Amino acid sequence: MADGAVPPIKNGHNCNNMGFATQPVKQTSDVSNTVYAVGQYAPKVLRNLNAQRLKNQFSDVGLVAGGSVIRAHRSVLAAGSAYFNAMFTGGLVEEQQELVEIHSVSANILSLLVDFIYTGNVDITQDNVQELFAAADMLELDEVVFGCITYLKQQLHYSNALGIYRFAEAHNRLDLSETALRFIQVNFPQVSQEEEFLDLPKEHLVHFLSSDYIHIDTEFQVFQAAYNWIIHDIPTRRCYVFEILSHIRLRLCSLARLERVILECKDASLIVALRSIQKDLVSNKGCLVPLHAQPRLCAKKNILVIGGSRREHSADSWGRAAESTYETIEKYDIFTGEWSEVAPIGIGRILPGVALLDGKVYVVGGELESCIIANCECYDPRDNVWTSIACMEEPRCEFGLCALDNSLYAFGGWVGEDIGGSIEIYDPITNSWTLDGQLPEPRFSMGVVAYEGLIYVVGGCTHNSRHRQDVMSYNPVTREWTHLAPMLTPRSQMGITILDGYIYVVGGTNKNQEVLTSVERYSFEKNKWSTVASMNMGRSYPAVAAADSRLYVIGGDQSQEINFFRTQITISTVECYDPHSNKWHECASLPTSRDQILTIDSIFSNEYMQKDLKEKINVPLIVHEEIELKLTSIYFKHILA
Repeated sequence: MADGAVPPIKNGHNCNNMGFATQPVKQTSDVSNTVYAVGQYAPKVLRNLNAQRLKNQFSDVGLVAGGSVIRAHRSVLAAGSAYFNAMFTGGLVEEQQELVEIHSVSANILSLLVDFIYTGNVDITQDNVQELFAAADMLELDEVVFGCITYLKQQLHYSNALGIYRFAEAHNRLDLSETALRFIQVNFPQVSQEEEFLDLPKEHLVHFLSSDYIHIDTEFQVFQAAYNWIIHDIPTRRCYVFEILSHIRLRLCSLARLERVILECKDASLIVALRSIQKDLVSNKGCLVPLHAQPRLCAKKNILVIGGSRREHSADSWGRAAESTYETIEKYDIFTGEWSEVAPIGIGRILPGVALLDGKVYVVGGELESCIIANCECYDPRDNVWTSIACMEEPRCEFGLCALDNSLYAFGGWVGEDIGGSIEIYDPITNSWTLDGQLPEPRFSMGVVAYEGLIYVVGGCTHNSRHRQDVMSYNPVTREWTHLAPMLTPRSQMGITILDGYIYVVGGTNKNQEVLTSVERYSFEKNKWSTVASMNMGRSYPAVAAADSRLYVIGGDQSQEINFFRTQITISTVECYDPHSNKWHECASLPTSRDQILTIDSIFSNEYMQKDLKEKINVPLIVHEEIELKLTSIYFKHILA
């Protein structure tokens, strides 16, 4: 070591026990002092000062609130609070007073805040958080204010979000109000059913009803929220009917649902107003309220078309069609009518099961190059990424899949080389499939949907190509099957979905292998099937989805005769059905024709297809996990004669 150099200072082995911590000091050739910090010294001084306060030793001021006097030391109060510092050092009259009255603060809250100044601790509860926040804000105790804000953010719930939002607005706390507002927007359907919503001032109600950023499944949810607010206090609020409903995108609401609301309404003047609006909607005039048709930003819908194959005319003299399977996933924006692609699936397949669960798309099983597979994949639209999940217990295709109560349910289909009757259940938490239950009779190519706690199995094929028209409901809790009214036409290979409280079955094939144009729907209330307008063309294996009170039918098969042979040719056209007018109209066609494809019953909002706005700058790369076929569970599919 060079002459005059200072060796590094080492901690003694008892330093930690003494509560000392060495602080870095500028090293020179002539060091005569070493600086130490005693970690517990300052807290000890505060504890001693607090003990003196509690014993009324050396206290020089009394804070008066609600008739109570809280003794304290001016110097400590001034050191802990900018409010008290200004009071006791700014030449104010309180500087000389022995008793100082603190207005607008209760004795209990003031005592908690004085305790905080001396101890650094405060107990925040549901009962005191609002009053504590207001008092701490007045006394400029920023640490307590921050603690209250953190507490309120953690306590956000459907039942209190509006109250917290209004509280934050009243106190001009932008960070808290933005958090509460975002919670309300994302959970609007649930928040709008709470008592707080019914008590909103009209101005706040209009703010939410006019927002483009509330997350909804249908515009009718917004109408129902506005209607509930009006009837909560009809004498006072009936005069606002047209003003309030002018902020609803009424053109996107179901007229059938509006009619039910009118029939259930008990106020004569409100019935007259709603009938007038209904008349405007039917005539498309918009005399009383604007008939907005543009969906909200967080309700613009996209339909995902998944899997499938393409068969088209070939030069084959026998009339056979060339076939190819797709990994690409097409996304259709129902507002703009435009098609685009999202991340391709890892395994291209036909006849899979598809369902939406907890905001993610699950593609299950299916057929690949005449092999039935058990592989499953999951798509997260926020990341635009596919990942593999656990394989099914049994490989299957042409089966029914639906989501209910945070589980996936798979029914029947081609299971290996047989027509299956088994039921498999997927638990996303454990990432596992279990066999649990049986269909009353094995079948495939049927329709399966879930509605209000029950699962409905419709039509399909059983052994010997027998087309079925029977309909059954399954209760997953009791595991009981109930037979319901049969369809009017036996069919399989059809599309199925739920729209405005009805099951719709679309197209498919009948017992003569004829491709159907017919569409029928089932009323849960009446347990009855009825026909609606037929499609413009027959389709088997179409993809069907419901959005904004309309039915979309995409692609499928169409039988054609070529050189005396009949063959199935895929089609790319898209049709849309309006239940109000009972008419079909054409939409933008698929970029490529497909059949044996599926869509999902619930449709993504545009906003959900992307990450939060703050994350959009860094768009993640699309990454596919390595996916391997479950080779031990592949069977060749037997083709029915």
